[in-house]
Amino acid sequence: MRLLIITILLFTSFTLQAKINFDKLFKVKKPVIAAIMLDGNYETARGKQKILDFALKQLQICEEENVNAALYEFRGGGIGTPQISKKKFDGMIDIMKKIIGRSKNVVIGVEILWHYPKKTILLAKKSGSKFVRLDFFSDKMIAGGKKVPINPEAIQQFRKSHNAMDIALFTDIQVKYAKMINKKTTMSQSAAKAERNGSDGLIVSGKKSGSQPSANRVKLAKDGSKKLKVIIGSGFSYTNAEELMTYADAAIVGTSISTKTGGTLVPKKVKRLMNIVRKIRSNMR
Repeated sequence: MRLLIITILLFTSFTLQAKINFDKLFKVKKPVIAAIMLDGNYETARGKQKILDFALKQLQICEEENVNAALYEFRGGGIGTPQISKKKFDGMIDIMKKIIGRSKNVVIGVEILWHYPKKTILLAKKSGSKFVRLDFFSDKMIAGGKKVPINPEAIQQFRKSHNAMDIALFTDIQVKYAKMINKKTTMSQSAAKAERNGSDGLIVSGKKSGSQPSANRVKLAKDGSKKLKVIIGSGFSYTNAEELMTYADAAIVGTSISTKTGGTLVPKKVKRLMNIVRKIRSNMR
């Protein structure tokens, strides 16, 4: 019995120590996270340099316009296929390390698209990234015409076994471009389920990139979670920032501040959005 109690206490202590402090991570209320798509040949020196040059140019814009964080998204394939070769993965690590080495005030996160949860976490761990986004985590969904393999318990075990519990795990609920298997599941129920399974932050998106979720959809996610922050995952812009930030705690934004979805950041668009967000923050005081 004593051994069992000690084991439980140790596990509880580890869990508490590993808990992510959202405000400490971003150091600002209502942080804005720029989504930056990276694509190309990760396996050759020339290919990696081209990707890196683009990535660093985007980082510079984020730094100059006081964007709080950047989510670098690597194209991997589909739902876990094809497998990512060691050479390609090593190229991703090399690129991310150099990006992080150049970052001054921007918090760096990463994701391998579309569904490579363990590789994403491992990439973050090996590169020093502070957070990851997982499009699929605890909701059972259909994407690309097939059932997405979901195993949040295995993901958490992978985090623990690779000493990656200090990396924030931001997870989508009822993610864009996919359909719920149980269509009766509410946003609040999805939020509560993700929280129970160890998510560090809930991402709420519209139906596709550039499409905003309704404010009510964000509110329902907020209502369903007892403690987690809610992050806008698509469609965030200067026109709807005030409405969505009424309930949301942060936003990942790409399309509205770029030339197109997955395109180059446009400084004047970034500036316009950040000016609005700063006004929202000032009104919170």
